Order: sequence, then C-alpha cells, then structure tokens
Amino acid sequence: MIAGRWLGALVALAAPVAGEVPAAPSLDAWYGEWTGAGMAFGRPATATLTIGPAPGGDATALAYRLSVEGTPPVAYSADATYRVDAGGRVTGKWTDSYGRTRPVGGRVTVRNWVSNWGSADVEIGRSTYRLDGPDLLSVSDSVLQDDGSWRTFATLQYRRNNR
Repeated sequence: MIAGRWLGALVALAAPVAGEVPAAPSLDAWYGEWTGAGMAFGRPATATLTIGPAPGGDATALAYRLSVEGTPPVAYSADATYRVDAGGRVTGKWTDSYGRTRPVGGRVTVRNWVSNWGSADVEIGRSTYRLDGPDLLSVSDSVLQDDGSWRTFATLQYRRNNR
C-alpha cells in the first residue's frame, strides 16, 4: 500500500499541470561562448564556438573558428543559422571561409544535437554536439565515405566561457 502511494505521488509530480504546454525543443542549452581543443585532420587544433539567438530571434546563430597546427597551418571559419521545429528537427545553412554554403538538417534532444550537412553531389557530413555537463561540450565531425562508413576528421572538447 505504501509503494502504491509513492507511485501515485511520483506520477502526480511528473504529470504536466492542466493546460501547461511542454517546452518546445531548442538549442538554448548550447548558447554561449565556447573554447575548445582537440584534433582536426590528424593534427592538434583549437577552436571557438559562439552560439546564440540570430538577429530577429526566430533562429540560432553559430560562429565557428578553427585553427589547426602544423605546416601548413589551417585557419577555417564558418557561420550558420539553425531553426528547430516542435519535434526537435533542425534545419539551416552553413557558410564557410572557402565560400561554400551547405544545407543542414538534423535533430536536437536534451543533451545531443546532430547536424547532417552537405549533399550527395559534393560530400555529406555529420557534426555531433554532446553536452557532457553544464559547461562542457564535445563535438565530433565526420564525412560519409563511399563504402557507407563515417570517417571522423575532427574531435574537440569545449568549455563554456560564460553563462
């Protein structure tokens, strides 16, 4: 009988209040200034991510800056805009410092954000953003190979600089 009361209390606590609308999925948890380090193209790399509301407030903007050590050093940058629908589906576009613009589609959950980018006529890639804690973020970038496998070309761990 006691177990039944506890279960009833837990169900009551977990149930939404009548008329309450659950929050729509968003990229808000990723908002902030991030600094990261790891490997890109087999070499040590550092990067920054700035993620926040896009002008107009109906989307999320991301600015990415990557520096890869070695000879020759690599400097890469990109800016993206994303929109998230009520089902957690992400759409947008990514424009990089090489002049390429790629469509982006994916999904977001509480801790994971997966962006699939590119097109079959050029290349298809995937970026996976995982919140490992309130101020810790892991990002992995991969490209689809001809045999259907994914080759990871960058993995960086970030720390949020602001809150």
